[in-house]
This record gives sequence, C-alpha cells and structure tokens, in this order.
Amino acid sequence: MPYPAHVSDTAYYYDGSFTGFLCCVFESYTRREIPSAVLGPGEGQTTLFGLKSIPTDPAHAKRVADGLTRLGPMVKERVTIGFLSTEEEKDLILLRFVRCCFDKGPRAVQMLGNPDVSAAFALERSIRNEACHFTELLRFEERDGMLGAIIHPKNNVLPMLRGHFCSRLPDEDFLIFDATHGTALLRQHGRVQYLAMEYYNPASDADELNWQDLWKRFFHALTIEERRNAKAQMNHAPKRFWQDMVEMREHYAGL
Repeated sequence: MPYPAHVSDTAYYYDGSFTGFLCCVFESYTRREIPSAVLGPGEGQTTLFGLKSIPTDPAHAKRVADGLTRLGPMVKERVTIGFLSTEEEKDLILLRFVRCCFDKGPRAVQMLGNPDVSAAFALERSIRNEACHFTELLRFEERDGMLGAIIHPKNNVLPMLRGHFCSRLPDEDFLIFDATHGTALLRQHGRVQYLAMEYYNPASDADELNWQDLWKRFFHALTIEERRNAKAQMNHAPKRFWQDMVEMREHYAGL
C-alpha cells in the first residue's frame, strides 16, 4: 500500500555514514515527506532550503536495514553499492528509490521506466563499471615487502575491489591507496581494514624498478604501430586510468 508523502522544502543534514543515511529514510517516513535535498558533512551551507539535522540512531537504522533485507538482495545491493557514489545528489536519489521499493515491493527494482528507479540503477551501474575497470587495469608493485598500488577513482570503489583481490591474492599482503578520497585498503597477516591515508611513496627498490622497465619494454615491443587503434585502446583503458598504469604513464604525462 502506498505511503502518502509530500515533497517538502526541507533539506536533511546527516553525518555522511550509511547508518546516518538509513536514519534519513526513517525520518522521511516518520514525517511523511520527501526532503528537497539530503546533505552530508560540509554541504549544509550550499542549500537555500531549511535544514533539519538528522541524528544517527542505530535502532532506527536497523529497522530500515531489516526492511531492505526483506525486499531482497537486488534492492539492498543497489542501495549499498549506490551509496559508494560521489554524485552530488546520490543521497536523495537513493532515498527516493528506497521509498519507491517500500511502496511498490521488490518488483520496483526492475521498473526502470520510473525515474527514481532509473536514477538509482545508473548510480549502481557507474560504480560497478568503474570497479570492473580497476580489477583489470590496477597495477601492483612490490614495496616494503608487500604489494602496493595507487588509484584515482571517481567513486569510493575500494569495498568493491576488496573481494576480488583478496580471493585472487590469498597469500599476499597488499595495499591499494585511493588517492582521490585519501583512503586505503590494507590486507596484512590475513586481516583486512580501511585506513585514512594522505600519501603513497612509490617503490624505489632497484629490482622493482627494473621489473617495471622490463614490463614497459615488453608492452611496447608487442605494439604494431601500423595496426594501432587509439580509439579501441581508449575504450578498453580510458585515459583517466593511464596515470596509474606503469606502461601508460609516459603517454598520460604527454596529454
């Protein structure tokens, strides 16, 4: 049964956590309204709407999380993955999507003609596509007795990379540094954690630099200039990924 709501002239302001976001959904139902905006830390000064601060209450968040679980894995994944987006209006998009699914049931996730569902689908697809590129294009180097890599993603994709690289490198310690958002995924001694990190020191070991040089020479030796297809190359490896690919850095620097 639809749950009546009106679009208010109030913007919700919360702490930026996923638990806090779920509390925004809870508040939306409590007040029987859809906010005009949902803002995280640092965004409260950018709106002309009246602000309502939403406290983070684990009990409220759990009620919403339990409801998402009942709606099925497709709905829950779309919300949790979509929350990794850095799109400016992602919080409002996901809140409207959650309300639509609660109103219409699990089938709503496939109603792509609905603008709220379509917008949430676009968020999830963007993040999945970016994470897929990094699983293919991420380049590790040996540094301080472990594997290290640096990436510059648009979205917070580290949680999407965790399962892939932990399963592909079960016996290795590694660190993936997200330079865009100042966070790192660290696996060490079988333990995985996320860390705040400001800077990554590239490998300076002579053996590692030699291996990198050999890889670049191998990559260029395989290139047949007469058959080079720059458009196809950029389709498979967009230019924004080149700065983190050892074999493409020289090309990226020349852009």
